[in-house]
Amino acid sequence: MSPFPADRARRLCEPLLERGWTRPQETAVIFIGEEGESEILTVGALLEQAAACGRGLANHGLGPGDLVLLSLGHCRELLYAFWGAQLVGAVPVILPYKSPLSTQAAHAQRLLGALRQTGARLLVTQPGQAAALAMELEEPAARVVSTERLAADAGLVARGEFAAWPGLPPDGEAIAYVQFTSGTTGSQKMVELSQRAVCSFIESLHAVLGLTPADVVVNWLPLYHDFGLFAGFIFPLLHSCPVVLISPYKWLRDPLFVLKAIQKHHGTITLFPNSAHNHTRRCAAGLAPGSLDLSSLRLLINGSEPIRYESQQQFLDFFSAHGLRESALASGYGMAENTLCVTFSPPGRRCAVDWVDRMGMQESGRALPLAPGSPGSAPQVSSGRPLPGVELAVFDPQRRPLGERCIGEIAFRSPFLFSRYRGDGAAGPGRLFEGWFFSGDLGYQADGELYVCGRSKDLIIVGGHNIHPTAIEAVAAAQLQVSPEEVVAFGLADEVLGTERVVVVCGLRSLPGEPERASLKRAVRQRVLQEFAVAPADVRLVRKNWLVKTQNGKIARGRTRDKYLADTAGKGEAEA
Repeated sequence: MSPFPADRARRLCEPLLERGWTRPQETAVIFIGEEGESEILTVGALLEQAAACGRGLANHGLGPGDLVLLSLGHCRELLYAFWGAQLVGAVPVILPYKSPLSTQAAHAQRLLGALRQTGARLLVTQPGQAAALAMELEEPAARVVSTERLAADAGLVARGEFAAWPGLPPDGEAIAYVQFTSGTTGSQKMVELSQRAVCSFIESLHAVLGLTPADVVVNWLPLYHDFGLFAGFIFPLLHSCPVVLISPYKWLRDPLFVLKAIQKHHGTITLFPNSAHNHTRRCAAGLAPGSLDLSSLRLLINGSEPIRYESQQQFLDFFSAHGLRESALASGYGMAENTLCVTFSPPGRRCAVDWVDRMGMQESGRALPLAPGSPGSAPQVSSGRPLPGVELAVFDPQRRPLGERCIGEIAFRSPFLFSRYRGDGAAGPGRLFEGWFFSGDLGYQADGELYVCGRSKDLIIVGGHNIHPTAIEAVAAAQLQVSPEEVVAFGLADEVLGTERVVVVCGLRSLPGEPERASLKRAVRQRVLQEFAVAPADVRLVRKNWLVKTQNGKIARGRTRDKYLADTAGKGEAEA
């Protein structure tokens, strides 16, 4: 039975408060810092600090419905500020962590963009940074405070004060959280999620995963990512499961640290996008068999980017010698508009693999089954079955439902769908139609399972993070001092990395000599790296007329990508 039935949990903070009132000494979070140092936060300690943050926010005039931006990175203060906002009914927005590769000026510009885009009343940052940021932002309407200042403004908070917290009137349609749909703060959408939607999602996911207090979730994904926030933090916290929180940059430098944390804390669930399988396996090449014990894992969840059979199989082949069970390989498909998940594979068995006719998918639009490993066959990894309450279908371009194994656009209806997009014109035409949300992703259904096999939208997915190509194009164009219409960015699948690599093609009026050309390419690559923490695999300089455009002069991104691939496979004369 769930710790909090859906008819009782009408606000996100209610189950956590109940846990604090009845079991304050339980472990809530094992927080591991950038250098590997760890600290145990009990439920009571977490709520006491959250209550102090909540009072500090209220003293700064924040109340129900007010947006507050949290630019804090991987730190305990982020946890306190998030729940403090929930306690006073404010709406937190967790911003992407500052990359070690990003300059302070670039970081400040992103914060300024987020303030203007969201209209937030307050920006909360780390101690010692607020004054400098406020000066750098030069935004009169923006108020910037540090968590240190919030605590001071809260005054003395008595131990256990959260127990007397008055709470807020239940309002299921009040906004609980605003999620950015990509890892940038440029042209991305802002998704408003209601208290009702998030609580419904938490219950639906629990019905599938069957979480118990004996589970331990090990999470290294950042909390600004919906996968990390909901699956790796909120969900286990509200179901009395300890959460081991590790910095994503710590994982990037040392992916084996996460596996050692699973062994040390007997982790049962962890989150691993496809690229994480590849990065971890590469770094474990010299690991002696049996030197790790991963036998406690019951779920290694793959999601947030395309799932590749080869990545999963090679990871299993290597780490089975360390106790990893095949049944732990799990998968899911989702998006921020549905809080997180749309589908999830049934626990207790490996997510299904469907071997299909590769050419048939392209020529007939159907996924025709073939014998595994036979000539012309290609493996498709299932993303699981719809969560309880979710209705799933695949449609043709005229929005007519398609049958079994027919490839079309994935759409769904759900009780935890977002309330709306916040801001100007972010929704795009026709995403919602007769109660269905049309995802822009392509896939098919077979035996009740969803197989995602492509997407009709232009998002670039790198390491689980969605990046709008227009954002990269704008940055590269500014660096080269050309119009954004003369730059094209797109992603290409990389089997070695297990994710996509970024390609930027820039059209110039005339091509400079080799020394200057190399300098321009380095500058674009460095600028993109600073802005998005992603280095383009290729920056290609071409003459303006090389780019493929539509009749009305707009970039034809897909056709330019095809031309780039053909050119690269041929004589490699794009830079000419």
